[in-house]
Amino acid sequence: MKVGVNYKIESDGLNITIFERRISRKTNKEYWVSIGYYSSVANALRGLVDLEVAKTTLKEFKVVVGKQEELYKLIGGLNNVY
Repeated sequence: MKVGVNYKIESDGLNITIFERRISRKTNKEYWVSIGYYSSVANALRGLVDLEVAKTTLKEFKVVVGKQEELYKLIGGLNNVY
C-alpha cells in the first residue's frame, strides 16, 4: 500500500515493513529501502509519523505540529481507498 509519494507499507506474513522511495544518483532510477519493521499496520503508520516528525529536527514547534497534521490527514485519507 502506497502512503503518499515517498513511502509504502508491505506485509510479509511476519512483519509490516515501511519502505522509503529513493532515487539513484548514478542511474536516476527509483528504488525502495526498508526503514522500519512493525507488528501491525497501525503501529507502522504511527512509526511513519514519528519518522517524519524526527526529520524536522524539532527546531521549530510550528513545523513539527504542521508535519504531524499533514501526516494525520494523509493517514486519514487512506480510509477512502478501501
